Amino acid sequence: MKIRQDVANMLLAGHSQKHVSQTLKVGYPAVRAAREALGLPPRKPGPTAEAIEVTFTRRTRATEDGHLIWVGHDLGVRSIDGAHSSAARYAFCRRYGRPPVGKVLPGCGTTRCVHPDHVEDQTMRHQFAAIFGGTQ
Repeated sequence: MKIRQDVANMLLAGHSQKHVSQTLKVGYPAVRAAREALGLPPRKPGPTAEAIEVTFTRRTRATEDGHLIWVGHDLGVRSIDGAHSSAARYAFCRRYGRPPVGKVLPGCGTTRCVHPDHVEDQTMRHQFAAIFGGTQ
């Protein structure tokens, strides 16, 4: 199959078949055939997800009094494997190197604080309550 060089260049640069078709005014079937002839895998649609560390850093703001406040619209983040989690659970895993048990809350009492040193899981709250008394 003869492939137009401009089509091949755009496909090899990572552009989608739709973008190549619209930009170069080439029929979609022809662009798809060129992709197959070049041995390129189908391009996955949509943006590439950023790493969870990048999302966490981008959506937090340090305060002058030592907290790390989550400023995203919700506490949700997507991990590298695509699973959904919360910023607090991510911070807990990052700090303690284990998955949390139960709900993760800011032990400092500051709403939306996800500082890794401030988050606590259910096990920690039970231990603190057993030692110091109080609610869990």
